[in-house]
Amino acid sequence: VPTRGALALLVLGILTSGLAIYQWMELLTLRAGGSTSCGISEQVNCETVWNSDFASAVHDTLGIPIAGLGLVWGLVAVGLCALYLAWAKAKRSVRPATNGLRLLAVAGIVSVVVFAGVSARVGVVCPTCLATYALVIAFAGVAWKGLPGPLAPQSGEWGEALKWTVGISAVAFIAMQMPGRATPHAQKAGAFLPTATAPAKVLYGDEVEPPPVTPPTLEVYLASLPQQQKQYLANALVAYRAATPEPAVYPARRIYGPVDAPVKVVEWTDSKCPHCKSLVEELAYIKRASPEGKLSVEARHFPLDGACNPAIPRQGPDAPSVRCEAAKAMVCLEDAKDFWKLRERLFAAQAFLSTDKVMEIATSGSVARPQLEACMSNPQTLSKLRQDVEYAMKFNIQGTPLVLLNGRQVPPSAPLIYSLVLANGDANAAAFVVLPPARAPAAGGGHEGHAHP
Repeated sequence: VPTRGALALLVLGILTSGLAIYQWMELLTLRAGGSTSCGISEQVNCETVWNSDFASAVHDTLGIPIAGLGLVWGLVAVGLCALYLAWAKAKRSVRPATNGLRLLAVAGIVSVVVFAGVSARVGVVCPTCLATYALVIAFAGVAWKGLPGPLAPQSGEWGEALKWTVGISAVAFIAMQMPGRATPHAQKAGAFLPTATAPAKVLYGDEVEPPPVTPPTLEVYLASLPQQQKQYLANALVAYRAATPEPAVYPARRIYGPVDAPVKVVEWTDSKCPHCKSLVEELAYIKRASPEGKLSVEARHFPLDGACNPAIPRQGPDAPSVRCEAAKAMVCLEDAKDFWKLRERLFAAQAFLSTDKVMEIATSGSVARPQLEACMSNPQTLSKLRQDVEYAMKFNIQGTPLVLLNGRQVPPSAPLIYSLVLANGDANAAAFVVLPPARAPAAGGGHEGHAHP
C-alpha cells in the first residue's frame, strides 16, 4: 500500500492544526484588547472577519470559534492519516481511512467556499485565512490524486468510513468545547450595558426603535463590568486624568445634546472603517442609555482617501469614491433634523456601501436628492471636510476612529465614555475606587485595525 500520499496529508494536517492554534491565540489577544499581527489595514484584516456577525453566530451556536473548527478539521486529518499509516504497516485495508480523508477534503472545500464568501461579504482579506484555504485545497488535491483506490466509497464501505471519520470528529469537537467556551465572544453593540435592551444595530429598511433605557447608577454599572473591562477602564482613567484638555480648534457644526454637557465627545470616522462602525453603534446605545443633558456628541470626518483628504496619499485619479462621497453627504446633512439617524443607517450598511448606496441612504430622509447633490458639489462642503482633516491632524491622528473626550484624546471605549457620563464627567468620582489598580497607561486615540474593549 503506498504511503507517500498519506504522509503528505499528515504534514498538511499538522500545518493546518498549527495555523489554527496560532489563529486562536491571536483571537485571544484581540479579545483581551490587544492588536494582532494580521490586523494590517482596513482591507487586510483578520480581526474584521473574526468580529463579523457570522463568526459570532458560529461561536454562539457551536461553542467554539472558527479557529477552533479549523483545529478540529486539522486534528481529524492527523487522526485519519495515522490510521492509514498504521493499517498500511499492519497490511490491513486502508479503505476506511482513505474514504474518510476524501470526505474530510470535501468538507474542507465547502468550508473554504463558505468562509471565503464571508470575508468577501465584509470586504476584507484575512491573510491567515488565505493560508488555511491554501492548505485545505492542497490537502484535497493530494487526497483525491495521491491515495489509492476508487475515489468514492463503494458499496459496503460507507459504514466503516463514517464510523472512523465521524468518531474522530466527535472526539476532537468535544475536546475543543472547554477552551472554546472559555474564549470570549465578540462584543456586540450595547453589550457594555448591564442588560441588553435593544438589537445589536439599527437595520436600514427594517428599523426597530429600541425601548428607552433606565440609566443605572455608576456603582451599579461598574459592578456589572467583567474584570477585564474593569482593568481596562482603570488604565484608561489614569491616562485621562493625566492628559491636558485641548481647546477646540474649530467651532462645532452639529452637536447631539447640550453644548454645556459635562461629557463632550468629538469623534472622527471613515465610512468604511469597521471600528468606526462599532463606535457609531456604541454611541447610539450610550445616547439612549444616558441621563438627559449629560452627553454631547460632535461628529467629524476623516475619510481615508487622498481624493478628498490631503493627509492621505493619492492612489489614483480623483474619481468619486465611497469614502469621499459618504463624508461629503454627511457634511451636507448636518442641518437635517434626521442627521443622526441617517448617519447610523450609513454605517449599518457599511459592508454593502457604494456611491449609489450612499446617495440612497442620504436621501431616504428629509433631504431631497437634488438638494443634496447641489450641496455635495459646492466647494464649501469640501472646505468643511478639509477643516475636519486639519483639526484631526492637530492630534497627530494615526488612524480612525479618533475620539476626544472633554478635549482629551482617548481610546474609542464605550465603557470609558459611559462611566464618565454616569459620573457626571468627574473622573475622580468616589465610585471608581472599586476599580483595580492601573497597570499601564492606556494608549490614546483609535487606530483602525486595533480594537478596544
